[in-house]
Amino acid sequence: MPLRARFSHDDDPTPSLTPMIDVVLVLTIFFMCATRFSGDERQFEVELPSVSAAAAVTAVRPELLEITAGGEVQLGGEAVAWEELAARLAALQKARPDLTVLVRGDRAVTHGRMAEVYEACRIAGIRHVGISVATKAGTTVVR
Repeated sequence: MPLRARFSHDDDPTPSLTPMIDVVLVLTIFFMCATRFSGDERQFEVELPSVSAAAAVTAVRPELLEITAGGEVQLGGEAVAWEELAARLAALQKARPDLTVLVRGDRAVTHGRMAEVYEACRIAGIRHVGISVATKAGTTVVR
């Protein structure tokens, strides 16, 4: 028995767009899940110092150390007392030998306070310390 054609010779077959829409939707969901959002860099309202140029940190996941103008300190989103900062950093360094610390300090933080932060990092044995700054164009960049 011969098979009959479903379409007449006058009808043009059109491709189905459903598979393409499905693929685009799956890729969109994949990229949304795979993207690392930088919301963790905004725990405090910190006015970053400005520089003319900066280079990005190449660490996979740096530990964020934030200092406000009032002197409060957060390490990885948790409040830390100044007296225990070096001990907490040492514990993190022991758990992750390749640890990079990203210091995000307010513009109004004194040089003495920042020196205390760098001293705590030195005491903890952390060799990779970066600072978060804003470029003159207004884009936040990490150095």
